[in-house]
Amino acid sequence: MKHVILLLASAIVCVSAIAQINSDSMRLQYNQKTIRLGNRISMNGIVLEKTTVQNLMLISPEATGYYKQYLKSRAVGNTLPLIGTAAVIGGILIAQKNRTPGSIIILSGNTINLVASLFRRKASVHLQDAVWTYNRDVLYPQR
Repeated sequence: MKHVILLLASAIVCVSAIAQINSDSMRLQYNQKTIRLGNRISMNGIVLEKTTVQNLMLISPEATGYYKQYLKSRAVGNTLPLIGTAAVIGGILIAQKNRTPGSIIILSGNTINLVASLFRRKASVHLQDAVWTYNRDVLYPQR
């Protein structure tokens, strides 16, 4: 009876030790291989350049798709405010001479700026999805 209890106790200790080793290994992989998204994209404490991120995304086809959607949405979201601001300034200049058309142009410019903010938000979501998918595929490649 004592031998059985001793055998069970040692088996439990071995299983918990193996689980701890696997947990530490996974934590090390997580810290070294995953991308973190804050104000900038970083990996292992180093800020990544745009070309490096594009090359890393090639590891995962799904992450590549999200990243391409991010780039498109970001381009639109960064271009539209220029058009919207130009419309607002033009509307202000026109409103000095003719109030109604100027007000309509100002309203149109503000609407364009609002749409641009929606595109920037959409781009942010696509980038989060790309980073999440990349991290998943790096940590669990046999999917």
